[in-house]
Amino acid sequence: MAETDTRSIKVLFREWRQGDAEAGQIMAQRFADWYYAIATSRLGEDAGRDPCETACSKFGEGVANVSESRALVAWAHKIIQEELAGKGDRVSDGDDANAYTGNQRPKTLLARARVAIPDAVELLERCYRSGTTENIEPLPVLKARYKVKQWLRDNAGVPFDVAPDEPVLDRAPMPLYESGRMATPAEEVNFEQWMISDLDLCKDIAEFAHFAIALRGGLPSAEEFVDDRPATASNTPAPISDAAMDSGGGGGAATVAGLGIGALVIGGGIVAVLLLGGLAAFFLM
Repeated sequence: MAETDTRSIKVLFREWRQGDAEAGQIMAQRFADWYYAIATSRLGEDAGRDPCETACSKFGEGVANVSESRALVAWAHKIIQEELAGKGDRVSDGDDANAYTGNQRPKTLLARARVAIPDAVELLERCYRSGTTENIEPLPVLKARYKVKQWLRDNAGVPFDVAPDEPVLDRAPMPLYESGRMATPAEEVNFEQWMISDLDLCKDIAEFAHFAIALRGGLPSAEEFVDDRPATASNTPAPISDAAMDSGGGGGAATVAGLGIGALVIGGGIVAVLLLGGLAAFFLM
């Protein structure tokens, strides 16, 4: 998704309240992307869809009643929390192949990566595996996570957009969040509320969600894993371009239309945007 507007959520909210419809559209899209990242990371693509859509609808219905910008994020976060609470909060395992992974199972791709970069994958396994109590420093895990993303992008054709050589140090808690290992519920709340200030962070979490969930359930052991097909980028999808998404063309936009996703109406019709555009259009394939 193209995102060039640098205004904060608080600024966008205030300007929308003053009658700036464009600011309201940008704000609504950011909340939709944020909801998608949280729901998909916690529950996966399929199970997270309904809570995400419902949260977007409730946001659109209620945001006009929020009068103070400082209360907006906490109010909006409570909506997605309540929707997720009825779905089990966070899934502990999954291995669904989909178009984004080139119709290959995430555990298979991670097991292949483990052959090539064993230290990085094994560190992720130690951190993400559900039920683990091992005390692990988050920054080395973050670096290993990006090393794995780079390998999957370059060798298995997974079209990750966020895989820097030098990670943003402030994002060190991200693997702890994805693995459900933050020290307290309040810490997790603070992290999720911080996410909306950084759309790149939301995208990073959303695009790795299939693999984070696979890691939570554990990978097949080296003895169990049989690699019957070498990793190749030739038969996996290329990422959808920003231009294609912004113009309404390409796989992402077509998917949104095909799902029958409607509009998110803010303030009684002042502003309407795609309910799940941007990140969601890219990943709901």
